[in-house]
Amino acid sequence: MKKYLFLLFIAITSVGAIPKTSVTPKLIVLISVDQMRGDYIERFKSQMPFVYQELYNGGLNYVNTHHFHAKTTTAGGHATLATGCLPSTHGIVDNNVYVRATRKTEYSILDTSISFLGVDRCSLQKVSAAKLQKSSIGDYIKMKDPLSKSYSVALKDRSSILMGGHLANRAYWFDGQSTQMVSTNYYAEPFPEWVTAFRADQLYASEIETGWLLNSSIPTVHNPLLDHDSATYECGTFQPWFPHTLKSIESVKEGENKIGTFMWNTPYGDEFVLKFAEQLIIKNQLGSDEHTDVLTISLSAADVIGHQFGPNSVEIVDYYTRLDHYLKVFITMLNQKIGKDNYVLALTADHGVVPMPEFSSLTDKAVRVESEQFDNDMLGIDQSLKQLFNLTESTFLEKSYEGVEPNFELLTAHHIDSFIYLDALKERLKKLSYVDQAYTPEDFIHSTNNENYKQQFKNSYDPRFGYYVQLLCTPLSLVDMRSCGTTHGTPYSYDTHVPFILYSPFIKPMKVKTSVKTIDIAPTLLGLADIDITKKVDGRNLLR
Repeated sequence: MKKYLFLLFIAITSVGAIPKTSVTPKLIVLISVDQMRGDYIERFKSQMPFVYQELYNGGLNYVNTHHFHAKTTTAGGHATLATGCLPSTHGIVDNNVYVRATRKTEYSILDTSISFLGVDRCSLQKVSAAKLQKSSIGDYIKMKDPLSKSYSVALKDRSSILMGGHLANRAYWFDGQSTQMVSTNYYAEPFPEWVTAFRADQLYASEIETGWLLNSSIPTVHNPLLDHDSATYECGTFQPWFPHTLKSIESVKEGENKIGTFMWNTPYGDEFVLKFAEQLIIKNQLGSDEHTDVLTISLSAADVIGHQFGPNSVEIVDYYTRLDHYLKVFITMLNQKIGKDNYVLALTADHGVVPMPEFSSLTDKAVRVESEQFDNDMLGIDQSLKQLFNLTESTFLEKSYEGVEPNFELLTAHHIDSFIYLDALKERLKKLSYVDQAYTPEDFIHSTNNENYKQQFKNSYDPRFGYYVQLLCTPLSLVDMRSCGTTHGTPYSYDTHVPFILYSPFIKPMKVKTSVKTIDIAPTLLGLADIDITKKVDGRNLLR
């Protein structure tokens, strides 16, 4: 019932129109390649001839596009791409959030009220778009024209759900146990029977048997931008060398089987998503009439591979070599089934990634601080504060690389001024060699410039969530980590810089070097459909 009251409210606040463009697209396609850095297409241009020539050079290419929030993670990034709003506005500030009211960490899209469709049993978390506070691209399209259709698909639930928004006909994500796409009763449209037969274990039987083999087109000569295959700091699901097969899988997540894990951790997972997206177009006749439809796609395997092997790995080059072919096949299909003049495609990403600190081309400022060292450092700071304030209990409720949640009740019980305590805590945190800044909300909430990334912290802030003291670690550092792998989640450019390319015959190809933000993507795409949301969101229409 709450969902429908929300929909009634946003429907009443009707969308306005902007002057018509020469062509209104019949289909809007938004593709997010999870963890695709803004420099990847240029870096891998010899391995990505189609994307480089057709999209990078043949589209409207905003080469200086950045996320403008501090916590550059999948959930917040995809919600921002879909809504045109900052995380502080749309309410999805991180993948997992520390809920201040309950003092517990939970999944940001958790919704225990829903039920899964498409499978008899599903061990995935129950999730929905209920906590997304703003409308998505598809929502606005459907509010303007109820006969329009909107679908979303990804391996990751949060990517599909948050890009799909509240009014999607249906969002789909991957179940690693059944190796098919699933959905829930959050969406009104009946679950189609064809989806249950569209299974990765059947469609990719040959690839699963053979494994992920190194593409023969990748140059084997020394490349200063690449690690050697089997670097020791590459670890995760697979052993760190090709080939990557079922036998080389070292760990399987709960709720998956080895085949599901294989799909999650190889380029074939994202090819499967694009093939599923093609079926969504065919089965639902997207882009076939005057009612503009929306299809949002996120390619999640790119992120999983990137976390294990890093941006300078042979595996990443192999992934993008294959992605070039996958996108060529997909766009060729769009041209044949929709017509090149009838759709607009946008290519972007939810965040970037930091290089492995051990990569030889980096400076000595790049450091890996493993969890044991971080825990010991935090214990030392806590002990120092206990001694300073004559306490026997810990002054921390929670701590991680994201920050510290002080025990304010303990401070109050001992009549300790919290401001004095916070100053002492921040002073000690900033003495750690890998910590650049330690902020409380008071430090950034009224910031009017981005000095020391304060505005980006403000844009990721929601008073309901997160540790009270937030850390900004030094550039190129990996803090509170295991001994291998890499991640993202900072306001630094390697995490914020992403591609943004508009591809359509009625948009003039050119490279735009002016800095733009990912909050501009949704209002720009909707502007092509004669919908002006610029007064409702944080972004702007770049074509006006």
